Amino acid sequence: MSVMKIKLAAFMLVLAPLTGQVQQAQAQDNQKLLNMCIACHGIDGSNSYGSIPNLKGQNTQYMVEQLKQFKSDQRQDKTMSKVAKLLTEEQMQFMAHYFSTGKEQY
Repeated sequence: MSVMKIKLAAFMLVLAPLTGQVQQAQAQDNQKLLNMCIACHGIDGSNSYGSIPNLKGQNTQYMVEQLKQFKSDQRQDKTMSKVAKLLTEEQMQFMAHYFSTGKEQY
């Protein structure tokens, strides 16, 4: 085995646990953001507040597009505009998928 391959293998061994830590941190961030959404929209996307839309079963792409519009200020809401600015597109996809299923995922 060449010296370069040994160095690369050692680097991969060092990097592997860090990759898992990054994924775990992202999952924790996603859960915190999801909890913020659940507080208003309900654990399965349905709620009893007439002024807050039910998201249960909503089309995923539609929800992502709405979040993008809130983030870019094309659509405005006192709460949602602030929340959407915190989200990456990947997180928008995660949230939309969660609520499109319309069921608890714990």
